[in-house]
Amino acid sequence: MVSADDTGGTSVGDRLSAGADARPITPDLGRDTVFLAGFQPDRPARSVHDDLMVRTLAVRSGDGEPVVVSVCDLVGLTRVHTPKGRRVLACTHTHHGPDGLGFWGRPFEGVSGIDHDYLARVRATVEASQEAAIASLEPVVALVGSVPVPELVHNIRNPHILDDELSVVRFVRSDGSTVATFVDYACHPEVFDPEGSEVTADFPGHLCRRIEADRGGVAVFAVGAIGGMQSPRTEVRTHDEAERFGEVLAAAVERAVDGADPVDRAAVSFARAEISVTLQNPLYELGMEIGLVPAAERRDGEVVTEVSYLRVGPAGFAFVPGEIFPELGLRLKSAMRDAGVRVPVVVGLADDEVGYIIPEEDFVAPEDYLDPGSSYEESFSAGPDVAPRVVAALEQLIATP
Repeated sequence: MVSADDTGGTSVGDRLSAGADARPITPDLGRDTVFLAGFQPDRPARSVHDDLMVRTLAVRSGDGEPVVVSVCDLVGLTRVHTPKGRRVLACTHTHHGPDGLGFWGRPFEGVSGIDHDYLARVRATVEASQEAAIASLEPVVALVGSVPVPELVHNIRNPHILDDELSVVRFVRSDGSTVATFVDYACHPEVFDPEGSEVTADFPGHLCRRIEADRGGVAVFAVGAIGGMQSPRTEVRTHDEAERFGEVLAAAVERAVDGADPVDRAAVSFARAEISVTLQNPLYELGMEIGLVPAAERRDGEVVTEVSYLRVGPAGFAFVPGEIFPELGLRLKSAMRDAGVRVPVVVGLADDEVGYIIPEEDFVAPEDYLDPGSSYEESFSAGPDVAPRVVAALEQLIATP
C-alpha cells in the first residue's frame, strides 16, 4: 500500500534560500547509559573521542515552505523518533554512538540498548536545530556535482557491484561564502576499531570538521546505499585512519563542485509516502515483544514505514528507511536521471531503520537467525518484500512531476 503526501513545490523561476545549523548530541557518560551500537552487543562506552552532532540543512524556493533535513551521528532511529511533514531525520550509522534501536544492550538478558532519556534529549536538540536552520534562511546559489571515490570503499557481499559516487550540493552566498555543504557517500562508518569503547562519529565527523574549517558554513554528511556491505577499504582501524578517510573525501568534495555552474533559481519540491511491509524476521518480533526495540506501527497486519523524495533544481534526494543495497541505490539514481536530475542522491537510514533492504531475488533467509552465516544481512532485515515496495514507492514519487 502506498499513500503519498505531496507537499508541493514552487515554480522554476523562484529564488533559492538555505539555512543550516549544527549542535552536539554527545552523550554524558556520567549520566547516560551508553551501549555502543553496531558490531557486537554489550559494548559500553568508556570515553568520548569526539563529539557526535546533529547537522541540519533547510532549503526553500521563493516564499514556499522550507524542507528541512537533519542527520544525526547515530547508528539509526526508528520511525517513532522521527519528525513528519517537510522534515527528514537521517543517521550517519556510526558504529561508535549510543544505541538508538535497542539491539546492542544485553539482549540475552532482556536489556535494551536504548537510553530513553538520552533519546528524548536528542529529539529536543534535533527540533531546536531544525528551527534554527529555518530561522537562518537566506538567499543562496547552489553548486552541485559528483565524483567517484573508489579507493575508500568495497562491497564485501557482492564485490562486483559498487556505488563509489560522492555527491555534493553546496549552498553559497553572493560573496562566495558557504552556508552549507551537503555530502553523500555510500560507506559504512566503521573505520575505527570494532573492539573500541570510545564514542566517535568516525570518518563522517572528520569529513564535516575539515569542510567546515576549510570552507566555513555547516557540513551535513549522509550515507548512501551502504547495504551489501559497502564497507571501508582498509585494514587499519584507528582514529588516524578515520581522519584520513575524512581528508580524502573532503578533497573529493572540492573536486565535485569545482567549476560547477551556479543555480540561484530553482523549484524545491517534497513528497512523502507511507508503505506497508511484511515483517518476516523473528528477531525483530521477539525484540518488540520483550521491549528491546520500540514497537512498530502496524496496519492490516503489516508494519508501516515511509519513503520521501526531495527535488532541489538539478539535484534529487531519495530518502530510504534503512540500509539499501547498492544495486537498488543505483536503480533509484537511474530513475532520478531519467526524470531530469543531474546529481541524484540516495540517503539511507532516513526516518526509519528497517534494516538491510535486499533485492528480493537475492534474499536467502537464514535457517538460524542467531547464527545466520552468509545470510547476515538477512538476519538484520525486516523481510524480502521490503526492497520491491520501497523501490516502487520511490520510483513513483520520482516520476511524479
